[in-house]
Amino acid sequence: MTSRAARAPNAALLGVFWFGIQAVWTALLGVVLQERATVLAREPVALFSTLVAAGACLASVVQIAAGVLSDRLRARTGDRRAFYAGGVALAIPAVAVLPFAGSLGVLWAATALLQLGMNLAGGPYQGIVGDYVAPERIGRASSWMSVYQFLGSLTGAILTALLRGPALGAALAFALAASWLVTDRAAAAGRGTGADRAPLRIDANVRTVLVSRALINVGFYTLFYYLFFFVHDALRVADAHAVTAYLFLTFTAAGVFGAALAGRASDRYDKRAVVTVACAAIAIAVGTFAVAPNAGVAFVCAAGSGFAWGAFFTADWAIAYAVLPRGALASAMGVWNLAATLPQIAAPALTGLVIARIAPHGGLGPRLALALVVVEFVLGTAWLWRLRLAR
Repeated sequence: MTSRAARAPNAALLGVFWFGIQAVWTALLGVVLQERATVLAREPVALFSTLVAAGACLASVVQIAAGVLSDRLRARTGDRRAFYAGGVALAIPAVAVLPFAGSLGVLWAATALLQLGMNLAGGPYQGIVGDYVAPERIGRASSWMSVYQFLGSLTGAILTALLRGPALGAALAFALAASWLVTDRAAAAGRGTGADRAPLRIDANVRTVLVSRALINVGFYTLFYYLFFFVHDALRVADAHAVTAYLFLTFTAAGVFGAALAGRASDRYDKRAVVTVACAAIAIAVGTFAVAPNAGVAFVCAAGSGFAWGAFFTADWAIAYAVLPRGALASAMGVWNLAATLPQIAAPALTGLVIARIAPHGGLGPRLALALVVVEFVLGTAWLWRLRLAR
């Protein structure tokens, strides 16, 4: 029989927690916070922009601190599962309450607790592939993370479209807790790859990837955060909550196919070229989105941009594993993730300022936000060509 110490971890189960994390973030950041801001504030765009920027600042601090502390814990005990459990315990009350927060005080408190808990767990969890999977199997394990990324986002969009208030909060809390439990059991049953690590060095290629990824993610989060306002103020549909959720659902479902089809292209061709084609397609789709006269056109654009985003996501991971130092992969992934966290601060700060200065009321502001998305994707793609990949 195979001993417990020699048992290989199940990569598919290790990634399940990513499903719950993405379901929560998609539902709460994509729709719920915008809706609560619209209900509770006279200037909802300003409130939402401030709320998200403050939350992302807190997330960045928590992720860095949790990463350092969890590395020390793993060196002593062999794993960092305590951080997953503690983060989930803090996040679940916030997840449950946010969909029906009835005052600004509750909204702020629940958002802060959400960021604290989710990043206390999610920051250390970024290193789970490096913690448990041998180097020769990292690509296969990372593909599971991509699958759960899109499945979690799909689930979050579906739940947001079908449920409201306490029912939505309960469903999201259950998804988070159940996915954590599956991953926790899988990690407990498997064995780690060892704690020896090389020093983390940030060379020119890594810096190029971080800047490019950050610029592109500013574009993504601008689209993600301001879509509800676009649907509500520019398209003026009757049920902005449901239509926004269905647009996210369309975007994410198309992303599954884009991610799957881009895998072979990322292996066969220059990864920078794959990113460029994907980002050009996103820019065209979002540019059309910005002038969409009705929801029908918006859904077509959501499908096109989602497919392209899935292709980008696959190539983005492939570039990361080609550039980031393998001897310090878990630590490097934490730094790499800052290129997704910091744009959560920059996107609402920049977009909120532009809208407040040019068009604080009506549908023009959200259309300007989508125009900014195009600019941000173009800049990020152009910057990526500074990267020097080995042939």
